[in-house]
Amino acid sequence: MTTFQTPRAGERMIAVEEAQERVLAEVREMGTEQVGFLDAAGRVLREDVLASYDVPQGDNTAMDGYAVRAADIENPPVRLRVIEDLPAGKVATKKIEPGTAIRIMTGALLPEGADTVAHVEITDAGSEIVLVHQSLKEGTNVRYRGEDMRSGDLVLRSGQPIGAAEIGVLAGVQRTVVRVGRRPAVAIISTGDEIVDVDDDRPFGTVVNSNSYSLASLVREAGAVPRMIGIVEDTLEATTAAIESASESDCIISTGGVSVGAYDYVKDALDALGADTKFWQVAMKPGKPVVLSRVRQRLYFGLPGNPVSCMVSFHLFIAPALRKAMGQTSNLLPPTVRTRVTGALKSRGDRRNYLRVRVVAENGELVSHPMRSQGSGVSTSMVQANGLAIAETGVTRIEAGSLVDTVLFANVFRQ
Repeated sequence: MTTFQTPRAGERMIAVEEAQERVLAEVREMGTEQVGFLDAAGRVLREDVLASYDVPQGDNTAMDGYAVRAADIENPPVRLRVIEDLPAGKVATKKIEPGTAIRIMTGALLPEGADTVAHVEITDAGSEIVLVHQSLKEGTNVRYRGEDMRSGDLVLRSGQPIGAAEIGVLAGVQRTVVRVGRRPAVAIISTGDEIVDVDDDRPFGTVVNSNSYSLASLVREAGAVPRMIGIVEDTLEATTAAIESASESDCIISTGGVSVGAYDYVKDALDALGADTKFWQVAMKPGKPVVLSRVRQRLYFGLPGNPVSCMVSFHLFIAPALRKAMGQTSNLLPPTVRTRVTGALKSRGDRRNYLRVRVVAENGELVSHPMRSQGSGVSTSMVQANGLAIAETGVTRIEAGSLVDTVLFANVFRQ
C-alpha cells in the first residue's frame, strides 16, 4: 500500500523574494555568438555598440517646405524667389541669399545660408515665387548634425535586450553583425501516469499534456530554445532516467511529481542523482511546491502539475533566470505596478496569492479586471489574463476599487 510522503527536515517554505534571489544567484551566463543584426531580435546584446559617425551627418530638414533665412520672414506675408529644388539625398548647388528660398524635401541637407525651414503648410507652395504666411524662429524644422548620435557615442549597451528600436539603431550605424548571448536549451519533462500527449487516445480519467506545450511557448517567448523530453511514467527509475537524460540541456524544467503524493518521485530522483537542492517550497499560491536544484551542473526547476501553477511559477522564477543566462543585466524580474481592481478578490490569507487579472488603461489609470475563476487547474483563465494581482499573507478580501500591487506579464497589452 502506498502512502503520502512527509516533508523532510530543512524543507522550509521560503518567501517569493527569497526564492527569486536564490534562483538568480544560481544562474551562470551562457557563452556568446555572432549573428546578423536582423537575427538579433529577441536576443540579448553582449557587446557595447558605438556610433562610428554623426547621425544625422549634417543639418537637415524635418519637414517638406522651403529652406529660408528666419530674418527674411519676420514680417509676413513675404514673397521669396525659389532658386532650386532639393530632394533628399542631394546637396544644394546654390546658396541662400537674402530674399531667396530653396524648395526642400524631408531629410535633405540644409543649404548654405539657410537657418530655418518654412513648412509647406504655411506657404502657397509656389514653384518660382513662394508666399510665406507666417514668421518662424531660427532653427524651426531643422534637425542638427549629431542630434541623434555623435561619433563615438555609446548607443547600445551590453546586457540589454534587442528589439525593434535596437535593430533600427544597429542599422543606422551600419553594424550588420553583432555579438549576442547564446540561447539556453531548455529540456521540458512532464511526469504522471495520467498524462497523455496531444495526439494520443484520451481514455476517461486521463489528462492531456498541455503543460509541456505552454512551457515550450513561454521558453520561446523568453528567448530560449525548448527541448521536449516527453511524458515520464510515475516510477523512480523512469523519473531519474529522464532527469539524467535532460541534463544534456542547459536548463531542465519538469512538471508534476514535486508535491507529497504517494507517486511523486522527483525528490527521490534528485537524491539519486546527487543533486544540490536549494529550495522545495515557496510561500505562494498558486505554485507552492516549486523546486530549485542543480543536477549535473545544470539548473533544474520542478514545477507543480496544475497548469496555472506551472505558468505562474515560470513567470516569477524561470523567465528571470533565462534572461540572466542570456546576459541581460537589468529588469530581470517581471514589472510590478499599482492597479485598481474592478471586482472584489478573495484569498485564504495563509500565504501570498497571485490572482489572475486583465490589466487595461482606463480613464488615465491602470485597472485590473479579475478573471472569473481563480482555480489553479483552470487553464482558460490564463488566456485573457495579463497580470497577477497580489493578495498578501493575512489578506482574505480585497474590495472592488482598491489599489493593489500587480505583476505584469511580458505581453501585458496584447489584445
